[in-house]
Amino acid sequence: MKISNSFLFDQATKNIQTAQSDVAKSREKIATGKSLVRPSDDTSKLRSIEILKSQQRKIESYDKSINFLTDRYKLEDSVLSSASDILIRLKSLAIQAANDTMATADRDIIAVEVKNLRDELVSLGNTRDVEGNFIFSGSKTETQPFVVDVMTGNVSYAGDNRRLFAAVSESRTIQSNTDGTEIFQPVERASRTYELTGFDSEGTHNFRVGESVIEFDVSAPLDQNQIKSAISSSLEASQFSSKVVVKSTDTITPGTVTNYDGVLTVSDGITTVTKDYAGTSPADLDAVLADIRAHASYGDLLFTVDKAANGTQLEYNWKADETNYQVETVTVGTLGSYTALSISDGTTTITPTVPGGGAGYASVDAAVTAIKAATNYANLGFTVAKAYNGTDIEFIWKTTGDQTATATYAATGVTNEAIATSTNKSPAASRATYTAIDGGATLGAITTSTNGVNSLGYYTENTNTANLINLTQVNITTMVQAGDSISIIDAALDKVAQMRSDLGAIENRLAYTVSNLMNIAEKTADARSRLDDADYALESARLAKAQVIQQAGTQMLAQANQLTQLVLDLLR
Repeated sequence: MKISNSFLFDQATKNIQTAQSDVAKSREKIATGKSLVRPSDDTSKLRSIEILKSQQRKIESYDKSINFLTDRYKLEDSVLSSASDILIRLKSLAIQAANDTMATADRDIIAVEVKNLRDELVSLGNTRDVEGNFIFSGSKTETQPFVVDVMTGNVSYAGDNRRLFAAVSESRTIQSNTDGTEIFQPVERASRTYELTGFDSEGTHNFRVGESVIEFDVSAPLDQNQIKSAISSSLEASQFSSKVVVKSTDTITPGTVTNYDGVLTVSDGITTVTKDYAGTSPADLDAVLADIRAHASYGDLLFTVDKAANGTQLEYNWKADETNYQVETVTVGTLGSYTALSISDGTTTITPTVPGGGAGYASVDAAVTAIKAATNYANLGFTVAKAYNGTDIEFIWKTTGDQTATATYAATGVTNEAIATSTNKSPAASRATYTAIDGGATLGAITTSTNGVNSLGYYTENTNTANLINLTQVNITTMVQAGDSISIIDAALDKVAQMRSDLGAIENRLAYTVSNLMNIAEKTADARSRLDDADYALESARLAKAQVIQQAGTQMLAQANQLTQLVLDLLR
């Protein structure tokens, strides 16, 4: 036995240190309740715990967003519910005012309550949430969305339409703000268009609008203005908001389109559409129509070009009511004798360039070209075009109806020029043109439908729109205005009902999202608990074991210290 050997002592010391470390770890886990006290305990397990912890934080954030959105949409629904109650009351008042037996003084009394209710609608549009933010101003939550002009009473929107979104789950976002135009935006009332034909004789005519039968009388001689006025009066008497217009159509006989081998020209007197068929003739009338519509300037024409019902002709369907443009025809005289020219609409005057040397203009086309090239030509109130007869010039006013201004055409060098004015004339025969070239010959002719009896009369019912601004201008001072107000209010009620329905759908979606998040949160918490929480039974057993080992090690260390004493005993 060697007394210098410390192996047993060192081994006993190491065992005690290990046991002490195990005891300390077990005690720390039991004290903290965590399975991992420090990252070095289990790095892969720690990563999983941190991922689950992050997931729990995100779920908590989603829950806060959902609570905010739920409160916001409940507030909006409450506001819309109040708005609906106000609209119902407004409708009741409008129905009372639409009674033709009610006196003007009675309507004035009702109008006082109507004004107060309109003011309350504006107030609802400016509702704030508990934090003092306006809920209908878009992203500009500190800006009052609806501002009333104290002078005119008109309401303007000062918010914006920028949308903000809040995440409510990993894959879902929901709009978190509302702009006033989204809720109080224009609401189109039911709109229907009726085309009326068959006014071949005098007498009583009728047509049906919904459940109402509209009757009107016309007498000989039949006239478009008489028919239009009769329809308008009957609709107004029946409390329908409407607009009656007369549709004007020009019929084009295009000739043999497969023989076109030059330039096709379609013009309304202001805008011209062309197609060059040199070398390639069109296959049929449909190809011609497609080429016309494909031109970049087609949309600028004052009429649409359509195929007639007979399939062999084209139609110019004028966009403006009755196409009543004033056209003035100029008999130009001897153009070659012109030395100077001046044209005016009463405000703007132009002086086209005339070729020098007494040559004048070689043709009507040359004169029209020079006129259009003159300075300030675009500022004239009319356009200048070659007349359909090929020898005259036309002034075609840019606005419909009778003109108060006077057009002048003054040429020096000749004295036989005159201006003939066609008052409020539909310019189909003289303004609209359709020309095509076939071997140098011009094909095509324009025939004009007679305005009135043979044209289509039509009206558009319920063209008004309803929104917050219009509702502040609801007028019940007359029976007809009160009747119109009923339609506006009905449209607004429909809009409010739709918005409340949309809000309800969003709230239901949020409820399902909350339920799903609760399930995810429960599973996430359970998974984290299994990884992160200490197992007290296991750790208590480990602590007891480590303590026993520690105590045994202490005894072994004591015996190791006594080993040298045994050597002394042998020497005695």
